[in-house]
Amino acid sequence: MSTQQTQRPQKQRLDPTNNELHVSSKKSAKEFIFITKIFLKKFNSVELHALGEATKISVRVAENLQRQGLITITKINSFTADIDGRKRVKLVITVQLTQDGKARIDQELQA
Repeated sequence: MSTQQTQRPQKQRLDPTNNELHVSSKKSAKEFIFITKIFLKKFNSVELHALGEATKISVRVAENLQRQGLITITKINSFTADIDGRKRVKLVITVQLTQDGKARIDQELQA
């Protein structure tokens, strides 16, 4: 009997090209906290963009990271966007990495 291994997709490193992270409701806040740390390591300042139900997740991410002392929330903008003829709430939270946060994230994301 031969055992056949299942093919898993190869993991790719996340390499953001700009500091805008678009939060969706398809992933949990915990996943976005990790992704935000990757963005912060590269940019020091990140904008969390969210529409509709994802606004709750982006608030949870920013609050959790600030509570841990990794970031400071510098700006919160909310407005109504007209997307495909529907009015949707859009939230943009700008966060800034703290000095202590930089050292802790660098240590946590060593690879």
